[in-house]
Amino acid sequence: MTKEKVTLYLEPDMKTWLESKTNPELKKSGVVRNIIRDKMNVESRRKAKQLNTISDPFNLPTITAGLIPDDLKQYSDLLIEWWPIRKQKGGSCTKSVAERIFKTLRSFPSQDRKEALEKAISNGWKDIFPLKKSYKPEEPKNNHPAARVFTARGGFEL
Repeated sequence: MTKEKVTLYLEPDMKTWLESKTNPELKKSGVVRNIIRDKMNVESRRKAKQLNTISDPFNLPTITAGLIPDDLKQYSDLLIEWWPIRKQKGGSCTKSVAERIFKTLRSFPSQDRKEALEKAISNGWKDIFPLKKSYKPEEPKNNHPAARVFTARGGFEL
């Protein structure tokens, strides 16, 4: 790599600042090169992020119904409403993450999908979770042993 010599004209306060950043191991030219490299890195990262946003429609704060798979179209309103919440909460919003979410949603029983999305929206979650089901089915209250009362005259009564 060939280097090219450049002459700079600096104002007195710029010269003072530049001299304050130098040391025996880093000369003025090294400080200037480091500043330029840092600026070039920031710009290249910014361009890469812009290209990534353009190439991945799920990286936007909102999504459209056209991005939702056909088998989940009935939940498109809920998904469209939830996506900005996910983005605002700092959830990663990419095509691969969206595919994972769609796969997770498909794993739920069809009657639970809508409720899972509604809970994610109302609670401000950045992910969707299966509904918690109770392990014990509710027993009818009349047959419960605690509902019966023992008396000396009548024995057990309801």
